[in-house]
Amino acid sequence: MRLSLYALVALVCALTVLAFDSLDHEVFDLVAALEATEGKGTSFYSFLGVESSATNTQISKAYRKRSLELHPDKNPGVANIQERFARLGVVTQILRDSTKRERYNFYYKNGVPTWKGFGYAYSRWRPGLGFVFVFLTLLTSGLHYVVLRMNHARDTRRVTYFTAAARKAASGAKGRRKVRVPMVEGATGGESLELVVDGDAVLLPHADGTSTPLSSIAPEPSLSKTWPAQLTRGVWTKLSKKQTKDGEEEEVEVEEEEIDEVEGYDVQEGTPTPGARKSRAAELRAQRLNKESPATSTAENTEGEEDSASGASGAETRRKKVGGKAAGARRRKMGMKK
Repeated sequence: MRLSLYALVALVCALTVLAFDSLDHEVFDLVAALEATEGKGTSFYSFLGVESSATNTQISKAYRKRSLELHPDKNPGVANIQERFARLGVVTQILRDSTKRERYNFYYKNGVPTWKGFGYAYSRWRPGLGFVFVFLTLLTSGLHYVVLRMNHARDTRRVTYFTAAARKAASGAKGRRKVRVPMVEGATGGESLELVVDGDAVLLPHADGTSTPLSSIAPEPSLSKTWPAQLTRGVWTKLSKKQTKDGEEEEVEVEEEEIDEVEGYDVQEGTPTPGARKSRAAELRAQRLNKESPATSTAENTEGEEDSASGASGAETRRKKVGGKAAGARRRKMGMKK
């Protein structure tokens, strides 16, 4: 597995190195040298003194003129004059060759990379943000999958060891039996792992009394377990829970609104209920009877309170009202006779 990973890295490095040929690197180095000696932004055309659309005849004429200016014999003692004169010849040679000039024009219009190695490749291809994101996602997903495979191989070896050791420790016993297996193969002391052997099955017991097959601790790796798939699954689960919670809150609000409705009418806050209205009516009747006959106020108030507290039927309440009024009238007549 490690050899495969190293081979993949070596292949990527080889492709990076081969991304440019010798002509590309010659152009890159020449542009860097020109900008270092002649100034930032100096191009082959500006160094030669011609336009980018100049013909070969114009380039040759400009070369003869420029070579006289930079000839070492006419510039004795000038630093780097030999290198500048030689560089002039290389620039002229590239611009006279149609293939080399076309290659230079590409970098002249699109920009010349300033890094070597992988930096050159990145500057030449100029990938967009989307391409970089997708590439990094695929790369990291592949590396994550490789790590999962390596962990699976390690866990499988440990499961194989624990299974064989547990079966060996339980050999000869019938039925379900608990055994302890050293954590390190071949160790006689130290930490150990408790396992349950039930026939050919080796189980891993838990504190709650349940047990799972030992092979379950080494699940087979898959692309669905890489980080992009897990991230997508986690976001989707969180959004689903949020939508479910919002739906439950809406149902609770609807139920509360339905509770506030009585016989098809909306009951606003502060509106008296039927029981409260009945108690208020009883109080008004008691006050009216008190005004008519002070002597019977206590009886009428008691009667009103009994009507409110007991919640008697309408017919019984009317009979009590009639009896109370008749008794009061008889007492008033007897008082007038006296």
